[in-house]
Amino acid sequence: MPADGSSNHPTDSSDRKGRRVDAAAEFAGDLCQLLSSNPNDATVTDELIEHISKHAEKLRLIQQTRNHSFTSDSVVDARGTQLWNLCTRLRQDCEPAAEERSSRVLVLGRVLAFYLLAIAARSSAKSTIRLMKLSLKAAKDCIDNSGPIHAKSILEKAAGCKKRLQDLTMKLNEDEVGDIKRLEIEYYTLRTYMAFREQNLELAEHMCTKAEELRQFLDVKSAEKLADVLYEIGKARLADNDGSVAIKWLKKALDVMHDHQKSEALSGEGTELRLALLQALVTKLLSLNTPEAYAEAQDYVTLHECNHIVVDLLQLEILRKAPCLTFNSERYADRLLGMIENFKFSHASCKLMLHHIRKLHEKSPTAGCQVLDAFILQFCDSETDGWMEKLVIARIFMITNQRETVESITAVHSLLSEILEPLRADAATAAQTLIWKQLEANFGQGDYELAENWCQLALHKVFRNGSPSNIAKLERKGILCALARESPESAVPLIRDMAEGSLMKQPLTAYLSFKVAIRIKNRDLAAKCLEAVGSSPEHINYLGACISEAQQAGDIACAVAALRKLLDKYDYKEPDPIHLPALLRSQIRLLHILAENGDEDFVQNLCEAFDAVVTALERNPRDSHGARLFNIDELDWFSRNAYNLALSHTKIWDLRCIGRMLTACVKIISHFPPDPESQVEVGLKALFSRFMIASGLVPLARAQDDVQAQVQDYRLIREHVAAFDTQVAEFLQHLDEQSRSDMVRKYATLLAFDFEAAACLGQWGDLGGIVQKAAACHSVAAYQAMADCLIRAQAPREVLHTMLRNIVNEIGILENFDAVKLAKYTRCLFQGALEIDDELAVKLLEETCTKARGRQNTGLHWPEEELQWMVATAFNHAVDCHADYNIEKAQDWATKALDLAGCCEDGGVLARDLRGKILSLGLDVDAM
Repeated sequence: MPADGSSNHPTDSSDRKGRRVDAAAEFAGDLCQLLSSNPNDATVTDELIEHISKHAEKLRLIQQTRNHSFTSDSVVDARGTQLWNLCTRLRQDCEPAAEERSSRVLVLGRVLAFYLLAIAARSSAKSTIRLMKLSLKAAKDCIDNSGPIHAKSILEKAAGCKKRLQDLTMKLNEDEVGDIKRLEIEYYTLRTYMAFREQNLELAEHMCTKAEELRQFLDVKSAEKLADVLYEIGKARLADNDGSVAIKWLKKALDVMHDHQKSEALSGEGTELRLALLQALVTKLLSLNTPEAYAEAQDYVTLHECNHIVVDLLQLEILRKAPCLTFNSERYADRLLGMIENFKFSHASCKLMLHHIRKLHEKSPTAGCQVLDAFILQFCDSETDGWMEKLVIARIFMITNQRETVESITAVHSLLSEILEPLRADAATAAQTLIWKQLEANFGQGDYELAENWCQLALHKVFRNGSPSNIAKLERKGILCALARESPESAVPLIRDMAEGSLMKQPLTAYLSFKVAIRIKNRDLAAKCLEAVGSSPEHINYLGACISEAQQAGDIACAVAALRKLLDKYDYKEPDPIHLPALLRSQIRLLHILAENGDEDFVQNLCEAFDAVVTALERNPRDSHGARLFNIDELDWFSRNAYNLALSHTKIWDLRCIGRMLTACVKIISHFPPDPESQVEVGLKALFSRFMIASGLVPLARAQDDVQAQVQDYRLIREHVAAFDTQVAEFLQHLDEQSRSDMVRKYATLLAFDFEAAACLGQWGDLGGIVQKAAACHSVAAYQAMADCLIRAQAPREVLHTMLRNIVNEIGILENFDAVKLAKYTRCLFQGALEIDDELAVKLLEETCTKARGRQNTGLHWPEEELQWMVATAFNHAVDCHADYNIEKAQDWATKALDLAGCCEDGGVLARDLRGKILSLGLDVDAM
């Protein structure tokens, strides 16, 4: 017995091999189940790989033995076929980034399956062809996955199959022979590949020669496979700087594909392979820099000419490296333009295209720019993954590094307008930086037109994502160019299109824009610029400059606007470097000039200027020595001007403006220091101002549609009347008789306004006090106004009766009594009382009867129509009471109506008619 314990008997050896095959077949079934149920990486372990390897190794040693006694060929074939198909399918579905162990399992699984199929294979031609095909696939797997032992073993099996098939060719038809020969070519191709991987180029060349001898049987597929292997060898030699050997292998590969290069059956991978071969070979030949190599490169490109970017680029390289003194820029440009027409985007192709455009630009700047423009237009409306930015920067670089003209800059501007999306920030900033250098050079040389064109280009919409600071610098430089050219209107589009932040956050930009605005008389733009300048921390210097610019241009309105901004920023606090009262006086003087022209907006501004004076006074600013900035002379100037302007324009300016100025006057006067000499004059000015304010507010309040605004007006009226009422008594003693009478009339008028305001505000409790105050004025007109107001107002019934009765009584006391007015007020009082209280209404009816009889012999007769109305109303009320079966009350009202009818001076006609109607109601006339 041998040392390893095995039997020397053939039967024992066959049994042992049979058991190993059975075990491998059974394991193959289990492996199929495992991979089918859980085809993910979680099932792959090193232990599983080891099991597959052991079974595969055992089968490798015995796969050449065919012994049908130890197992059934059909079972082994079925298990092998199942495992082979499953591993093939899983490999196709496997992602490229799959775990290495998973890929290893599938490769070993196919090796194991192949050995099972080889053991079970029969000797028929069909079975041999099948095994030949499987062996080539399995051997390729092993070569690519560092399995040289299995690869050699499988290729040995393939060699055996090849030999058997060669013996069968005599019995086959021409097509079947061709198929076998192509398998033979694939075998030699694989042997060439394996020799290359083993760095045995001599063997590789021998095997390649074997394959080439069968060239007549090459089809597209087998030609692509052979050429691919030869390309790999050529690439490897290029990487090792073995140029001559690399050229030899690359030529072999191209020669293999030559017969099929125009065939439509050439696959996409085959087409790419042919182009890669051509590129590698031509590039290497051109690198030799010899006339022979150049001619050979030209021949290969011509031989393999096709509509493809690689061929185009190779033609460009040939043109660029042509061994002649004159560069043919026209042919170079035409080739590039042809490429652009059929260009398909990729990073590599874009990089190559830009490289050759730059080469063209070095030789011919005009042609280079034209080609790059065409290239940019090809992709201006599509996503190029960052390449559009590179192309635009390249174009800017070209124009800034050649002799520029207005026309050339305009051409680039038009080109950029075709680009739909703005460039990214870094690209935009890079382009603007390139332009800035050229712009500064032109500006420094005084070529402002060219510099302005550079600015317009740098501020194109495609660069709007550039650095904000760069954009602001460019905008300012553009404005400076326009001003230097004395063409401020040309800066308007730039200012209009600039970002909001450029104007509002850049005071220098806003100031320069203001200079443009006042030169073209654009008030809206000037106002916007002043707003921006006023928002700056350096406002004083810039606003001062704006005021100076506006005055030089004769634009008083802009100067005033700048003054107002300066006042706003001044904030009425710091005395330096500007004297606040002087600043306010200057503003008021300028506004007065503008307001005299009839512009209501400047009248409003004038009011605001006086309001600003009041605001400043309330903050009590002081100079560096602690003295008040607004001394008595300043106060006198501001109060006098506010007062005089208001009075002199009462019939011209809006009443609210008049009121605002007089209100400012009153508030300024309140800041006068105690001074007995001027107190009377100033106090009277304040009183008259309040009278004017209240008088102006009354018609405004009456016409007001906005309820809230109306309430506010009436409240202001009451405030000014209250202030007048508090102060008037103090100054009456200082007035002469005529002035005192005038002041009393004003007071009476104000009380009538106060009564109206209180009524409209619903402050009914204040009406009685106002009526009492009016008694001292002895003004029938005031009481009449109060009575009219009370009648119009929707006062509560009790208030209406009480206040109207008081007013009527006060009117009755005064001289020059008006019977018509008294009758009217009495009627209104009666009507109101009738709705509130019958008893009160009856009393008023009796009082009317008494007053009417008392006037019969005085010449101040009670109006007949008033008497008739009250008689009719009283009788109607009697009828209503009778209808309610209140006979006693009806009798009383009928009696009062008949008494009042007797006061009519109509010869008793009304009384007789009324008596008849009373009798018709069944009332007792005799009891009357």
